[in-house]
Amino acid sequence: MQRSPQQPGLIAQLRSMLEMAGARPLPWISGIIAVSLILAALDTLGVAAMVPLTQLMTGASTDSGALKILADTFGTSDPAELIPIVALVVAGLFIGKSIAAIFFRWWLLGRTSKIAALSATELLRRYVLAPYADHRARRVSEVYRSINEATNQSASVLLALVSLVTDILVLTAIGAVLAVAASTVTVLTIAVFAVAVVGIQRLLRRRQSRIGEEMAAASLEAWSFLIPGLDGFREARLTSSASAFVEGFRKARLRSAHAARQMGIVAEAPRYVLEIGFIVAILVISVLLFTSSDPATAFTVLGVFAAASVRAIPTLNRVTGSLTTMRVGRVGLGIFTRAASELAAGGAHDEVPRSDERYAGDIAIRDLSFAYRGSDDPVLRDLTLTIAANRTTAFVGSSGAGKSTLVDLVLGLLEPTRGTIECGGRSILDDRAAWYSGLGVVPQDVFLVNDTLLANIAFGVPEADADLDRVHEVIRMAQLEEVVAGLPEGLHTTVGDRGVRLSGGQRQRVGLARALYRRPSVLVLDEATSALDNVTEHEIAMTLEGLKGTLTIIIVAHRLSTVRNADTLVFLQDGTISAKGRFDEVRRENADFARLVKLGELT
Repeated sequence: MQRSPQQPGLIAQLRSMLEMAGARPLPWISGIIAVSLILAALDTLGVAAMVPLTQLMTGASTDSGALKILADTFGTSDPAELIPIVALVVAGLFIGKSIAAIFFRWWLLGRTSKIAALSATELLRRYVLAPYADHRARRVSEVYRSINEATNQSASVLLALVSLVTDILVLTAIGAVLAVAASTVTVLTIAVFAVAVVGIQRLLRRRQSRIGEEMAAASLEAWSFLIPGLDGFREARLTSSASAFVEGFRKARLRSAHAARQMGIVAEAPRYVLEIGFIVAILVISVLLFTSSDPATAFTVLGVFAAASVRAIPTLNRVTGSLTTMRVGRVGLGIFTRAASELAAGGAHDEVPRSDERYAGDIAIRDLSFAYRGSDDPVLRDLTLTIAANRTTAFVGSSGAGKSTLVDLVLGLLEPTRGTIECGGRSILDDRAAWYSGLGVVPQDVFLVNDTLLANIAFGVPEADADLDRVHEVIRMAQLEEVVAGLPEGLHTTVGDRGVRLSGGQRQRVGLARALYRRPSVLVLDEATSALDNVTEHEIAMTLEGLKGTLTIIIVAHRLSTVRNADTLVFLQDGTISAKGRFDEVRRENADFARLVKLGELT
């Protein structure tokens, strides 16, 4: 795969991944190389020990060289006694190296798996703390792919690179021993295997990269069918479109399976080439040795090469496998690092307030304008308004008037294109975490997790740390007492994924209880009553009436019955304030609002 000039190199990408996981790249790699050198040394000793063993087996004299040292060490020059001893030493070295290699692999897999877990966690942290405007622009399927498949592929590249370095060190050590035993033959052998490895890698390089791209595309496609099929279960059932999502998912997974099969073949093919290369090398070595030296020397060298091949061939296979994994996984690594870089450039929300000072007072909106990124048409234009503290302010208007955008701005989720929003004379953007700590928000679609009712009310707080007195207080305030009493396990009843075991009205009241649990100074209801029946709406309205004067209440609603008793009603049209005042005042002064009232049969 041709890398674009903007894409960082492999080492830079892996360094970024390690840093995201909290690991220091240099010590991390240095530790692995140090252990690899120890393994290479054990392999070297094992192969080197084959030289005196084969010499003894071919009847070489014990009067000089390594054989004399062995004879003096063990106190005998009898080959019948020395051969078993040296053979045991050789076997011990090979067994020791194999055991050490198993433990090293276990240790290495643990380290790389931890890196994958921690880097995926860091990527998730960046996603959930990213600016709200950036989050709105993302495809959920891409986010899931980046956190899951792309992270796993990145970890596989890291493991493959580390394994490659380790295996190259082992092969270098083995080659050094063989060069001492027979330099000419060693050079020839290295040339044969180098041509085989390099040739097959060059032949398969583009195919490997295309497989990586295909797997990444198939993964994204699978997520794009999986999410609506499950998250949109109700809609899929009612529109009879579940089969379409299943079929799309099937095709995506089959596409991924086809790519995986290709990857398997591409990964296995070099092994067969190396086996052919090994046979060719042994034939050439045998011819050279038996035509240029005596049989004893030839058998000695062949014995050493046979022992070396036991270690070298599997290592060469791992080298080719690592190269394949790196090329295929490079696509996922690129996706991961691009996502990480984009998230880092976008900034992150700090959930810890900068000070203990809470926001209090009127909310002042001054000369506020807002346009979404990439659009020249503003959604809101030149809004100036004061939301009085401890009063109820309602925003109404037809769809597209800018109500929800204005609320997102007041919540601090979006930043104004122009103008300011202050509370008590202090910009809400100066310390967003402190501003959020004083907010309680009830959205139109309350998000409930598949956990207990208690966990959903004390959202984000471990159940063991939940303030039960406050929980019971907000249950009463949200008029949930009868609901809790009717649940089989009360507060400890699991409500189901997205609260499917509760009715729509019950979910809204849980959302209100959750918002009140935070002891907010500002309570925001964003279309919170739009889907409620009249009885539930009336109950929530009574709750809000009881909260009047104790906190600032901001209501966004299509249903005008919800906002009839607001202290101030703001009617938005085309991104501007068309009228404001009490409900009856706005109705008298604004014909468009009066028409909405009439349509709502509130006259």
